[in-house]
Amino acid sequence: MAQKMKPITLTIAGSDSGGGAGIQADLKTFTALDTFGTSAITCLTSQNPSGVTGILEVDADFLEKQILAVLDYFPVKSVKTGMLFSTAIIEKTSSLLSKRKNIIDKNVSLVIDPVMVSTSGAKLLQESAIDALLTKLIPLADLITPNLDEAEILTGKKIDRSLEMPDFAKEIFEKFKVPVLLKGGHLQNEEIALDILFDGKTVSKFEKPFVNGFYPHGTGCTYSAAITSYLARGENLIGAVRYAKEYLHSAIEQAYAVGKDKTLNHTPLLQRY
Repeated sequence: MAQKMKPITLTIAGSDSGGGAGIQADLKTFTALDTFGTSAITCLTSQNPSGVTGILEVDADFLEKQILAVLDYFPVKSVKTGMLFSTAIIEKTSSLLSKRKNIIDKNVSLVIDPVMVSTSGAKLLQESAIDALLTKLIPLADLITPNLDEAEILTGKKIDRSLEMPDFAKEIFEKFKVPVLLKGGHLQNEEIALDILFDGKTVSKFEKPFVNGFYPHGTGCTYSAAITSYLARGENLIGAVRYAKEYLHSAIEQAYAVGKDKTLNHTPLLQRY
């Protein structure tokens, strides 16, 4: 009996030698959520949860070979981007995805996690590359997933954090005309991790209890990879974010010790996959 083909996902992001974020977190998440994960590596990083000690950018032409090797062979359902680092990487990625999305595979979902700074504070996007991100890649997206700090860079101004988060999300949408998932984490309420999705019409709130005393490495990568997986499996945007939030919360709750720190459990015991 022929087996049903798993949905295929692609991550275009940086490699984390510590295994907690980047490509490594994405592929773990894709596997946990029953999709077949493929990858194109933009940068090699030497890092662990304590910090990033080095970044080696992949040549843009070699990145193109990686992306085309995947897209020319696999029927990819959903794509996410993470650490892109430079203008050359962003321009190459946006050019390839624009051609593929608009000419060949109109139904492929694109989730952009606008990775700019690591949890430890290292810059993962050159300042000179911000304009290319804003003007060339984000317009292609079906969803962008900034945290509050990234949202300020995307909008080019300080956000009045005394306002309600839905207003933040609407402001970002108005600039890019792309659905936005604004990640509030525990900044607004130390007991609740609140995220806001605005798709241009509807505001959706997603809340989970904040896990006190644990500030995990790789949550943004894991969250966007989970959304990418659920979109590949046929969920609509609201459903994909809802289930991804549940998955991320479980991964945090069931974190386990490695070395000096805990790490996310990318294969938590879930009632729903």
